[in-house]
Parts: sequence; C-alpha cells; structure tokens
Amino acid sequence: MTLVRCADCGREISEQATACPECGRPLQERSSATAASGAWAGRPPYFYEYKSQTILLGLPLIHVMLGPTWLVGFRPARGIIAVGNIAVGFAAFGGVAMGLVAFGGISLGIVCIVGMALALGLGAGGIATGYWAVGGIAIGVYALGGLGIGAHTLQNDPDLLRILGAPPSSSR
Repeated sequence: MTLVRCADCGREISEQATACPECGRPLQERSSATAASGAWAGRPPYFYEYKSQTILLGLPLIHVMLGPTWLVGFRPARGIIAVGNIAVGFAAFGGVAMGLVAFGGISLGIVCIVGMALALGLGAGGIATGYWAVGGIAIGVYALGGLGIGAHTLQNDPDLLRILGAPPSSSR
C-alpha cells in the first residue's frame, strides 16, 4: 500500500482512500461527469477552520471549526474560546457545547444557555437543569418555568418571587 500526503493537512494516507480522514479533502480527481455537474473539487467553500497561534493552558486562545459533519467528521473545536458544530472550551459556542460557559443546542457546563441546558450552576433554555434553572421545563433547586421541578418553584414556594426581586403583589 502506497502512502501519499494530503495537500491540505499533510497527513500520510493511503492512495486508495477517497478522502483524507483528517480534514476531509477528496483525493480522487473529478471525472468529466462530475466536472460538468459543477460539483466541487478540493476543499468545499463551506468548510472553515481557524486556530489562533496564542496558546493558554495548552489550548489555543480561539479555535473555530465549522462545516458539515459528513466533511469535518465529529472533530470538536477545542480552545479557550471554541466555536463549532461541537465545541469544547472555557467559553463554548456550538450545536453541542461543553465548557464553563456554554451556548448551544445542547450545552453542558457551569453556566449553560439556549436549547437543552445541562448545567451545574445556571441553566437557561427550552429544557434547563441546574442549581438555578430557567426554561420551559426547568429542573433544579431553584426552578422557574412552565414546568418547574425542584425544591423552590413558583408552585411550591411563595417567597421565590421575593427572592428574585419581584415587587410584592397587592391582594385586596
């Protein structure tokens, strides 16, 4: 088996492979039928990766990895600030985001916002869990939502609004 280098990432791969397993670049030349159809050759225009040269705690300061999963694979963006389909970092933004502060469709961390938030501290989203949870469905010690499940909710703790700083209601 002969090995060749990928023109984009430099990884050694089999010459029989159809695409680089590291970066997804197609290795086979386009046939005349593919060329006539207008299909892309090389890296498609909707793939983007940026990794800053500044390194903190062994991670790049900013890492952005965007592109379709069939092309990029399940390669997460890993950095202090991470942006991608899958993002892991101190501040993570992505479809699936994991970090101290995470914003994503599914987010996991200390403070999580948007979609399904699985937080240890503050969770805010359609479905939110955490010590403080705010969302359509909220599960936590302090839970505020359409369906609040926890020790302190609007349904079982009349003082929760006072704790949140809401003005007292006047009953006549």
